[in-house]
Amino acid sequence: MPNLPDLAGGFKTLREMDLNAIREQAESPLHIAVVGEAGVGKSTLIGQLLVGPRQHEPPGVPPVTEHRLDENVLFQPYSSVLLMVDATQAEHPRERQFIDKLSAHRTPVVVCYNKSDLVENPQTVLNEAMRWSGAEVVAIAAPDRNSLLRGLAPAMLRAHRGREVLLARRLPMLREPVSHKLIDDTSFINGAYSLTTGLAEINPVLDIPLNVADMAVLTKNQALMAYKIALAMGLPSDWRETIPKLATVVGSAFLWRQLARELIGLIPAYGIIPKIAVSYAGTYAVGQAIYQWCVNGEKLKPETLKALYTEALGRGREAARSLVAKRQAARLEAPKRRLGLFAPALTCPACGKKLPKGAAFCAFCGKPIETPAAPQE
Repeated sequence: MPNLPDLAGGFKTLREMDLNAIREQAESPLHIAVVGEAGVGKSTLIGQLLVGPRQHEPPGVPPVTEHRLDENVLFQPYSSVLLMVDATQAEHPRERQFIDKLSAHRTPVVVCYNKSDLVENPQTVLNEAMRWSGAEVVAIAAPDRNSLLRGLAPAMLRAHRGREVLLARRLPMLREPVSHKLIDDTSFINGAYSLTTGLAEINPVLDIPLNVADMAVLTKNQALMAYKIALAMGLPSDWRETIPKLATVVGSAFLWRQLARELIGLIPAYGIIPKIAVSYAGTYAVGQAIYQWCVNGEKLKPETLKALYTEALGRGREAARSLVAKRQAARLEAPKRRLGLFAPALTCPACGKKLPKGAAFCAFCGKPIETPAAPQE
């Protein structure tokens, strides 16, 4: 039987990457100003932002401060601004003047229409989004945790693309949504990678995917995901301290074997669907196990792992069918004529990596690839 890479091996390969850059970004300064009139709910919102998983890390300087509109907050080094407005009020002239002045500083802004639960039609609040130039707009009820997770969390992540781990590390309320986003994104990337490369056939005797080279790439992506989850959850940033702990959580090829075995029983045809499902589901299961360990400090019990496998397989099959359908649609839209041997190399518009001809998805970042236009006659 081939020696499959495990998560610990994946962590070893991360030494080839610049983990210090990831750590430095996760520890870069963050200062968010919550601005608004008196009584609009600023203190309530700040309290919500600072509550979340893993509350036992050493206390530090709070990354969020409260300000009134009449304070001079424009020239402070704020990473972003949360502007609180009263959704029950029809006009907000002072808030709009504040945004107009702030726009020159290119500071990320999220406009929070608080008390939206008291408005008869909350959709009318969101219809004002176009009136706040360059800002994300969201309707919330600050005391309602679910309202913030559904609305404010996604808006903050959109306003701070590329800095999600930093936000989660400093704002505990964002730790769960950021961790789940990391899991979903990496699972999709691994699924797209297996579609692009054609992950090796699943052997019904050995119950494992046999392409060890592809497995090494998938496992490396898992290890990088696990490290980012640990940073987002507030664990020590020194990878030499954190990574050995993570490797003990799911540090073997057992997940791959178990998922492949389950898929063989569920899908009789050993085609591309189960291959993608294994890579997606294995990544999803590892991510969930790491997240739960970061929250509770304990490994998952066997019955919990079994339930996790079932959920991961369901997600993996759905993702596989979706990826294959997109690949087939891209082929139908592709030009019938080949571009020839001297056609320019195909590169991913998102990350710039070189890709094989005919790739529908990037094997490195998972983004869809647009098909080149057919040459003119």
